[in-house]
This record gives sequence, structure tokens and C-alpha cells, in this order.
Amino acid sequence: MMQRRNILFGGAVMLSGFIGGSAVALDESRLWLPTKYHKLYLDLKESALAAEKLDVCTEILRGSLDLDQSQPGKPIFIIRCRKADGRSYNEMVDGTTKETLTTKPVVIEVLSAEEVEQIRLAEEQRLAEQSEKRKVRFRHLCLEKYKEKTALMIQMKPITPDNVEPIAYEGEAAEFNWDFDARSLSGRKLQYRANCVISEGVEPAVKLKARP
Repeated sequence: MMQRRNILFGGAVMLSGFIGGSAVALDESRLWLPTKYHKLYLDLKESALAAEKLDVCTEILRGSLDLDQSQPGKPIFIIRCRKADGRSYNEMVDGTTKETLTTKPVVIEVLSAEEVEQIRLAEEQRLAEQSEKRKVRFRHLCLEKYKEKTALMIQMKPITPDNVEPIAYEGEAAEFNWDFDARSLSGRKLQYRANCVISEGVEPAVKLKARP
């Protein structure tokens, strides 16, 4: 059973409450309302408790009605809070919904198994697309280097298409081979392979060697 002691002070009501003979965690003597708004006491108390639940608010210093922002049927309360570092700030609270307006509480959303699976599939797709883009970029850089190295070769004839798949790819590194033919200065047919090794943040290394 709640017993309430109302103390008339300077035309206002200072409210102090007890539940079952034990003081509640909130120091209600710090809650202040003009006498004409005494009926809003429970709303003020619940608003103060809502502010007290916030991580940023370590102590309620005082609570009162914001006469400027309040409207008929929609009171807005000013709850003065102390932070962990000792500084204080005003937490505005909607007296109707008890929603803190200055600081939004962190809501931990519990996802269903279906939603978790959708998120997992979406993440897998994102990573796959990211990996594919990296592979294409690696191939482009290797191809540029390969063509640069073979630009002066006589009758250079590519055997392997430009868009070849890597012979090795681990996400952060890749290796490509391009086969091609060419001619020596004497006209002898040459069979070559360009091997390119590349990794993230490192220039591609291309080596030309006789094709087996």
C-alpha cells in the first residue's frame, strides 16, 4: 500500500512516497510540481524513473514540469540528471508515453530465426560480390602489366583470353596465367606464358617464361 506525504512549500507540492514501508530507489523529495498540477505527480514520477533507467543518467537531481513545452493532455517533464563524470544535463520526458526525448534508450531487437537467416544470406552475398569485384580488379591490374611487358614483342598473338579466371585466388591475393605466341628476331616461333602474382596493396609481378 502506498502512503504519500504531501508537503506544501511556497505554493507548490513537494512529494515524497513510500512503498510497503521502504523508500523507493528514486528520491521523490527531488520531484517538484506547482500545486495546481498535483494530479500529474504519478506521471512525473514515472518519467523520472524512465530517465533513471538510461545509462547516461546515474542520478536524478530534480524533476519538474516544463510549463513552456507542455500542452493540455500532454505534459513534458524536465528531469535533471547527473552523468558519471559529475556533469548534469536536462533529460526531457514525454509525460504521456514516458518516452525520453533527449536520449533515446538502446533497444535490443530480438530477431526471429528467419530474419537471422536472411541477414546471413545477405551478408554472404555482399561478401561474394565484394570478392568478385576484387578479383576483377586484380585481373585488370595484371592484364595491364602483362600487356605492357609484351608490347614490343614481334607478332605477339594471345592464346588465352583477357578475362581468364585466376589459377589461384584467396580473396586478398590472386595468380593469373596468360599464354601467347610471338616471333624472335630471326623469325623463330616462340611460345610463352605470362604469370602474374598480385595481392592487396602490392603492385602485380609479371614473369614471362617458355610455355610447357
